[in-house]
Amino acid sequence: MAVSALVTVPQRVMAQPLQPLNLSLQQALSLGLSQSLNLRNTTLVVEENKALLGLARTRFLPKLDLVALGTYAQVGSSVGFISNLPSIGDLNLELGADGYAVVQNTFVNLGLALNYSLLDFGRGPLQQVATAGLKASQAEQLEQQRRSRFDIVSAYLQAQLAGALIPVWQQSLQVSTQLQRDAWAIRKQGLAARIDTLQADALVESDRQGLVEAQAQQQIALSGLARVINLPAEQVVKVSDPLLPWGAWSLPLPDTLRRSLQERPALEALQQQRQAQLARVQLARAARLPTLGLVLGAGINGDWLNVPVLNASPQVSVNGGSASLPTQSSSANAYGSFYDWGAVLSLRQPLFDGGLTRESTALARRRAEQSSLAIEQAQQAINQSVTTWYATHAASQQQMQAAAAAAKAGTEAVRDALLRYRAGIAPITELLLAQRNLQVARSAEATAVHRWNLSRAGLELETGLDPSTASKP
Repeated sequence: MAVSALVTVPQRVMAQPLQPLNLSLQQALSLGLSQSLNLRNTTLVVEENKALLGLARTRFLPKLDLVALGTYAQVGSSVGFISNLPSIGDLNLELGADGYAVVQNTFVNLGLALNYSLLDFGRGPLQQVATAGLKASQAEQLEQQRRSRFDIVSAYLQAQLAGALIPVWQQSLQVSTQLQRDAWAIRKQGLAARIDTLQADALVESDRQGLVEAQAQQQIALSGLARVINLPAEQVVKVSDPLLPWGAWSLPLPDTLRRSLQERPALEALQQQRQAQLARVQLARAARLPTLGLVLGAGINGDWLNVPVLNASPQVSVNGGSASLPTQSSSANAYGSFYDWGAVLSLRQPLFDGGLTRESTALARRRAEQSSLAIEQAQQAINQSVTTWYATHAASQQQMQAAAAAAKAGTEAVRDALLRYRAGIAPITELLLAQRNLQVARSAEATAVHRWNLSRAGLELETGLDPSTASKP
């Protein structure tokens, strides 16, 4: 009798691969700006500076503390005088010659202590430093929003360019492959030299190399776009918008330069950093000024005194003589409470600190001067960046027109050269040259459109104009 058993083999649940994410430019911006690591970091910096401002404001507020004290002491002594008893002081007992006493004392104190700085020349500048730091971080957050948007647009445009170059190399490879077949067919008929087929083969391999490189650059560009958007490493990204020229920049260069310096978050951040440095100068000077503090205290106290053992040996004196009476044993206890309050004014005036205040003030001044220079350097950098983007944008328009005309003429030249070669009128070098010029013209046309759009995005970055029309061709 055969017994069959069913064995269940657990199947490994395979993780489903992520579907390719096909994004338009607006979708990439919406997704990237919502989960940008750089923007998240600037948000944390703003929150940090808010905490620093709140910490600086606490210097203006009093501090109230609850204080409590409890002590317990036990002393056993055969000497009637006990000194330095905790919370009591000195205690005198009549014990006699052979007396002995045990003293126990419990003391409890509960009170409130209020500390307030009546005069502090450093807390005002400290709050100014924190306020300027918060405003600087908020301005940097606005500037980072511009830069994060430009990073996403730039990565998207780079992916568009890489994708646009692939059809250029595919068309070039298609034409060179057709030329290779024609060259070999003509050679088999004895009408072409060996060098013609070798040149045709070299052209095919060159186009294959260019196509492989273009595909690799597209993969790199798409990966760069995914990193800017902060997507998982295994997520595949594709761009859905074709590479088309955007609208032209409408402002002239002088207006563009003026706009780039107006309400610029980067400059505002540097201005606030300068204000913070100037406040630090005042903060350093405050170290040599007096401070006045007030301490108020009030509390209630309780004391419990217990003498559980009190052995005394009394004596009787009669006619100049003395006699000891029998030892008497007894106990005693006492307790009571009282309240107290008081105030203390504390004045501190630094006289000499080894030059620390002088050097700290000089250091703060130098840093304030450096912040002023940083503002001028940033303005010069912005002017240069705007001029560069503007010149690139102006040149790209003519480059697009020239490249488009060259590509159109190159297409006709390749067709005519191919017919002339097949008819045996022109050498193969003429066709090879026409084919290579066509490939260069098509690549230049895509590159010119990319430069046109990128320079437009760069001008939007510098001026902060509404980029809603940037993706409209």
